[in-house]
Amino acid sequence: MKTVSGLASLLFALVSLLPASRAQGAPKGKTLDDLKKLDIICLVPGWLPEGYHLKEVDIDYSDTNGNPDASARTYPGYSLEYGNGKKGSFTMESARVGIGDRNLDGDDRAQESKFDTKLFGTVYIIYFPGGKSGVKKRIVANWVEDANIHAEKVTKPIGPWDKGRYHGISGFGMTISEYEKIVRSLHPIRSDAASASK
Repeated sequence: MKTVSGLASLLFALVSLLPASRAQGAPKGKTLDDLKKLDIICLVPGWLPEGYHLKEVDIDYSDTNGNPDASARTYPGYSLEYGNGKKGSFTMESARVGIGDRNLDGDDRAQESKFDTKLFGTVYIIYFPGGKSGVKKRIVANWVEDANIHAEKVTKPIGPWDKGRYHGISGFGMTISEYEKIVRSLHPIRSDAASASK
């Protein structure tokens, strides 16, 4: 009887470790390697605050450029989420068409700011609560354009573009300085895309 209860205790201990491994950042479904297979620029951070890890990678193929035909070409998009297992998280999302202004906040006390980056130029943000210091509940940047959009605009000034994407960058439960450092560290996940962006 002791052997059976010992085995049951061991199995229970192993099963109880499974959620912990998920909490340590095993991504659901897709991986960063899947992003490398896409023919679009997918951005990833080169720096994250201590304790942050990848939580989720998603690739979306729902954009058919308005063509209802099931065999129509699809235009991929992606999203990423990093978190610290508490209230802190950082998300990226991409879009090709139908973007609205992200630099909005429903709270009248939210404040706006901006900072410069090498990759995107000036990034405009809105954050809450106000003030330059302290942890913010949310920090949201307006859409930033990638190098593919700039390249496609040469021959097609008005989108939608095939490979060009807008990227939406949001931070939650972090300071403005942490958010800015992450945004400045963003780079294409593929080295050929990095060369194109330069």
